[in-house]
Amino acid sequence: MTPRKAERYDTSEAALDVLMHEHDAGVLGEHEDDVWYRYRDGYAQAALSVRLPVRPLMTDGHRETLVFFDNLLLESDTRDELARARQDDRSDVAGLLGRVGGECAGAVSVWTPGAERPMTATYRDLSEPALSALFDERHGERLTAAMLESRQVMSGVQRKLVLRRWNDTWQLPLNGAAGTHIIKRASGRYDGLVANELACLAFYRAIGLAVPAAHAIASVGDSNEPSLIAIERYDRIEAKDVEATSTGARSLPPIARVHQEDMCQVTGRLPRRKYQRDGGPGVRDLAAAIRRYSVRPAIDLQDLLAAVVANVCLGNGDAHGKNFALLHTASGARLAPFYDVVSTEVYPSLSPDLSMRFGHSYQPHALTTADVPRLATDLGVAPAKVRSTIEQVTTTLQQALHDVLHATTAMVGGEVAALSRLEALMRVRLPVVAELARRV
Repeated sequence: MTPRKAERYDTSEAALDVLMHEHDAGVLGEHEDDVWYRYRDGYAQAALSVRLPVRPLMTDGHRETLVFFDNLLLESDTRDELARARQDDRSDVAGLLGRVGGECAGAVSVWTPGAERPMTATYRDLSEPALSALFDERHGERLTAAMLESRQVMSGVQRKLVLRRWNDTWQLPLNGAAGTHIIKRASGRYDGLVANELACLAFYRAIGLAVPAAHAIASVGDSNEPSLIAIERYDRIEAKDVEATSTGARSLPPIARVHQEDMCQVTGRLPRRKYQRDGGPGVRDLAAAIRRYSVRPAIDLQDLLAAVVANVCLGNGDAHGKNFALLHTASGARLAPFYDVVSTEVYPSLSPDLSMRFGHSYQPHALTTADVPRLATDLGVAPAKVRSTIEQVTTTLQQALHDVLHATTAMVGGEVAALSRLEALMRVRLPVVAELARRV
């Protein structure tokens, strides 16, 4: 019998030590252009991924390993800046994670072998002007330097940084320490993006979906609109009573990491395959993953259905495989709170198409009654369930429309043109989507 390719790798030298919930889980290595991963002998804690189960003495090869670890890294120009800063290749997954893998999404952290891991989490205070300066695009190297100092990385395209919020102060985690919030900078190409995301998260919340808390925090450069948004991390839990981490003269409560993996990791797609048109996961794939891994599949399928309907109503064309995730809680896996919810359709330069098909169609303005039973088939639910969810979501969004937009306008400190375009889109789209359910 021909040995598996992974078993033919040279596994004598590891490139990275991999920790899971602070336990030494395994080693990540390189063999020519491939990467491999092996759990440590005796490790019996949680698996890194549903696709990388704990198997003593077994080496997982390129595809399985690359899918999980490459999806931890960022995808934007910041990845190129990070690679240039340390003279790495942007495709060198192990090399990049060795620089910034101390604080990732979920409960995984990666370290170079022999690196001194800090026994105490440490942080550096950041004033709001200093925070704004990190995101000033005229000095992009500042954000890269902060990522390297912090040893942190978060996947995605937007420029972002993990910080800790403590006593009304922002702090930069140092050398792999955990943070409580993700700070994202809006792109200058898309006006009102912060207000847009705040409103869309509020609309999700109005229809009963779990979303992280978020607020605008600052303007950068000459912008009159907030340019930065702070998103509270659902994969971090800060202790409220125990103060065991010392930082100078102060004591900070410890932060526990909760594991998660996005749906590209769960379904075995590399980050460049996050869109369904490019071979990424669709609604059917997400539903199958929920049925296979969730401890509450009925609830999670209903939430997925509501989100799919809401995305059409909001014009959210960027709900791709990396914007859905499984959260691995103490009671088991479940669909994570929804994040990165934005109306892309309010920006004329962006495609109005959906990232995942709604029934037969990628085009939210061209849906027909035939798409409703097809969506039901993809989800594995009765068509009546889809009809009732469409009715509930469209009715609730219509009722919440004025209040959400009014509250968001107040939150960002003034009128935002993108919110006016979102209102106009929803006033046209909501009755059209509602009519689909009535005509089936």
